[in-house]
Amino acid sequence: MSKRITTTWYIGAWIVWALGVAAMFLLSRATQSSSTPPTGIFFVYLAMFIAMVVMLATWLAALVKLATQRAWGWFVAVGVLHLVGLGIIGMAAYAMAGPEAERAEVVYRPTAT
Repeated sequence: MSKRITTTWYIGAWIVWALGVAAMFLLSRATQSSSTPPTGIFFVYLAMFIAMVVMLATWLAALVKLATQRAWGWFVAVGVLHLVGLGIIGMAAYAMAGPEAERAEVVYRPTAT
């Protein structure tokens, strides 16, 4: 996966997850007096779960990409920031200043006919 795809999907999933947290807060405030959970809570949980899976997959894809590029400083930074709960900062930094994929040169050998 390219850097652009992984970072765009990661940041988009993070935004969906953050909106889910805000929706959970609003739903809990609206139903403080009731003992039953709100009706839309299942869909909020589902959206947050899907966003979490997308974030995990794109984070792992970014780590694999950094490892294949042998960009070990970026690999450690993105990995550690995610593990301490600051993954959005690591992925945003990687999106803005991370190493670009090097294009391999293709050399064609002439054939003898």
